[in-house]
Amino acid sequence: MKSATAFAALAALGAVSAMPTTYPLMKKAMAADAPTTTQVLQYALTLEHLEKKFYADALEKFDESAFEAAGYPNWVRGRLSQIAGHEADHVSLLSTALGNQSVEACEYNFPYTDVKSFIALATAIENVGVSAYAGAAQYIDDASYLTVAATILSTEARHQAWESSAVGGANPWGSAYDTPLGLNMVYTIASAFITSCPDSNAALPVKAYPALTVADATNAGDEASFVFEDSHTATNYAVFYSGLGSKAVQLDENNKAMVPENLQGYAYVLISTASDAKDVTTDNIVAGPAILAYPFNAWTENPPFQ
Repeated sequence: MKSATAFAALAALGAVSAMPTTYPLMKKAMAADAPTTTQVLQYALTLEHLEKKFYADALEKFDESAFEAAGYPNWVRGRLSQIAGHEADHVSLLSTALGNQSVEACEYNFPYTDVKSFIALATAIENVGVSAYAGAAQYIDDASYLTVAATILSTEARHQAWESSAVGGANPWGSAYDTPLGLNMVYTIASAFITSCPDSNAALPVKAYPALTVADATNAGDEASFVFEDSHTATNYAVFYSGLGSKAVQLDENNKAMVPENLQGYAYVLISTASDAKDVTTDNIVAGPAILAYPFNAWTENPPFQ
């Protein structure tokens, strides 16, 4: 596994004692056979193609009058047009870096039906983008590419924060830390929007886990129903990830469990046969991840998820 990560840089500065101790536990679930830098760039380009097409299609479908009819001021569509331009620039930059090893755009199906559902989905997709770059950074062994990835990550975070707060009126962050996700986890989420890809595209070193749907968990602390293909041959656990923290909760015989009450903002959950979050690996993940969203107000304590 490559060692050129932002976390290694913190350790080199003597800051390792301040790093949340839960992060090393998460890395087992994130781990995959170490991809090459080229494969990481192809993976990033695959995600950027998705985002570019997502914004382009929605802006073509919804004009200024559609945004105004949905109750948004006229500058919202203008800012979203700027974000669309950013995603197109990301595609151009990564395509140039990869040259003849670039991957082309796929065919997609985005499940929004109106302006409001488009913006809600945009916020979730941007949040996944931040988690994707944070999780993939560990595999980039070229310092210049790592710097470029960091600049894209921070821009995606600005997109998500603006969409959440200025447009949605909700919290612009989850906690003191964003949530890094492994390549397989991100691809599982992204694959829900991908219908087909060109045969000429290079095969990515990723796989999609079976789908997971979470129902009934309107608020953190609620009992949730977890819907997935379950053979009932092993005890399953819902494993929650937020920031650099994680927690496993056993499912009952009806595949229900309590959502941790201290989850805030965007979080992720997957199903595993591991009874402890530190033991989750790519081999014992059963389904997911699924995205959870728990807005919180400005007067609420906002500690990291432990």
